[in-house]
Amino acid sequence: MCDAQAGFEALLTALPAALAGANLIYGSGMVDSGMALDYGKLLMDDEINRAIYHVLKGFEVNEETLSVKLIEAVGHSGNYLTHPSTFQHCKDPMAPKLMNRETYERWRAGGETSLHQRALAKAREVAAAHEPTPISPHAQKEIDEIIRETEKELGVGN
Repeated sequence: MCDAQAGFEALLTALPAALAGANLIYGSGMVDSGMALDYGKLLMDDEINRAIYHVLKGFEVNEETLSVKLIEAVGHSGNYLTHPSTFQHCKDPMAPKLMNRETYERWRAGGETSLHQRALAKAREVAAAHEPTPISPHAQKEIDEIIRETEKELGVGN
């Protein structure tokens, strides 16, 4: 399945549920009718779900976000791009981390990677660098006790 088709299907699965008010999107990363999990697709779906969340959250509209005072000060022929206000407000929380927004030439020079290839590479980076938070000694003691009781009940173990 191509990246665009996988992304489109994920969007069509998640968006109607989110628009209906669901607070949990099921199926992220699943392929083959949920029989397998693809970590690359999981990260692709996460990016789609983050964009949906950002849109559903809404956009604040007020004098500051509309830059009313700045427009009055700079005027219709001024330069807004280099104004500090532009830099302050242009941090887009919906900016994709995996989807490619480069020019075609830069994409080709960068190896012509597909969205799924980039997502799988990122998933491998995350898995290689992940260090789980250790559980507390108290929790470990309780887990060990549950295991001992279960082994005794089943007649297995030492």
